[in-house]
Amino acid sequence: MFDGWLSLDRALDRADAVPLAEQIYRQVRDAVRAGRAPGDRRLPSSRVLARGLGVSRNTVNAAYELLRGEGLIVSRPGAAPVLAVPEAFSAPLAGPAAAVRLSRQGAALARDRHEADYVARGGRLRPGHPDPALFPRDEWAWAMRRAVRTLSGDGLLYGHVQGLPDLRRVLAEALAARRGLPVMPEQVHVVPTVQSALAMLGRCLLDEGETVWIEEPGYLGARAALGHGRLVPLPVDAEGADASRLTGVPKLVYVTPSHQYPTGVRMSLPRRLALLARARRAGALVLEDDYDSEFLWEGRQVPALGALAEQGEVITLGTVAKSLLPGLRLAWFVAPPALSARLAHAQANLGVMANVHAQAALAAFIDSGRYHRHLDHIGGVYRARGAEMVRAIRARCGDAVVVAPPVGGLQVLVRFAPDRDDRAVAARLARAGYSVPFLSGLYLSGRHSSGPNPGVPGRGILVGFAAATEEQADMFARALGDALACADGD
Repeated sequence: MFDGWLSLDRALDRADAVPLAEQIYRQVRDAVRAGRAPGDRRLPSSRVLARGLGVSRNTVNAAYELLRGEGLIVSRPGAAPVLAVPEAFSAPLAGPAAAVRLSRQGAALARDRHEADYVARGGRLRPGHPDPALFPRDEWAWAMRRAVRTLSGDGLLYGHVQGLPDLRRVLAEALAARRGLPVMPEQVHVVPTVQSALAMLGRCLLDEGETVWIEEPGYLGARAALGHGRLVPLPVDAEGADASRLTGVPKLVYVTPSHQYPTGVRMSLPRRLALLARARRAGALVLEDDYDSEFLWEGRQVPALGALAEQGEVITLGTVAKSLLPGLRLAWFVAPPALSARLAHAQANLGVMANVHAQAALAAFIDSGRYHRHLDHIGGVYRARGAEMVRAIRARCGDAVVVAPPVGGLQVLVRFAPDRDDRAVAARLARAGYSVPFLSGLYLSGRHSSGPNPGVPGRGILVGFAAATEEQADMFARALGDALACADGD
């Protein structure tokens, strides 16, 4: 009864190969569902079918066991199996399946937040991307081997959802020493990424429609994570975010005070104190993304915003995505003591947890002093590459752009005249293989916000330089000059 439609794919050496027994099971099941093999029909014995298909009896018996497990065949000792098909199983489907609809929050989360702003996702010089060639492979391998050999206990199972105690301890020590944050290990939460932390904190702290002040221009990931709130643009100028220009009462405030993304400015002390005062009066929480704080080269290192908080009004977030690699999936946030225990439960409920071997390796890497020696080395490399990128752009583009040497970070903002179409320039650079977002696309005003419009979006592009050699910087500068010349000719 299987002649003509039961056919086996015997190329079993492929990664996607399906075992022969499962192929037989699937094809018989599908034939039953399609009505080609009606119920109460006797099937060939395992010996007969095995001979006909050129397979072993064990293979056919395994397929029959799968069918028997689903109740599609019955058999008695010494007799061939018989199809026993439930009526509902072979009944025709009642029309086409309904289209799956995402929830409103799901639809918002499913939008590509880079769709309008990165026109060459896989291109070169993307902002925020470190140079993988600078990753300390041998020293990280030492730390990973040590972690695999020594890690034991509940951390290997379902314990320590907030992060391994050793890593939370060394992070607390490092944050106190380098960022001025006097925190206890119990306040440190280890997460895979800053983005995952923002998404979790957004769900835990913000009800739909509540007000969020968010920097403009600013980080698209924060916009995506907090987008179920009412996003109000928080204007940024040469002194950083300026809360004095907004009215109303926020529930959350998102800022990057140490090295603002994308402008690169540092929030001044008066602005920091004013923002904290507004947050305290409003009963709001400030989400401080301590972005690029490990790469600051000009002026004195300033403490994290959270170091100035007096009443637990700041949650500080950090990561090793830039200093090591994004693929390690290691980040953290520091929560106020009153919230930490409840946020640990939220981590467990949402599964926002990082790999324990990577956590143990990072703890050893920091504790041994290797991490800080690595930071000193790559900081010098990135500083030189940033200066070289600025030199090349100035030499090629002259007065058509305004670009200053970066004070830190892995990217530099190249500003255009207000009437320049920065999206068109970015598109031309995309065709040349570069993935640089255009500045006006990082503004919220007039696009998705019901809040006030602080001003006309600036124009420019954001250029990553972490992996750019002198030759590559010159090549990009030539491409930028050509893109600007083409725009002038349009």
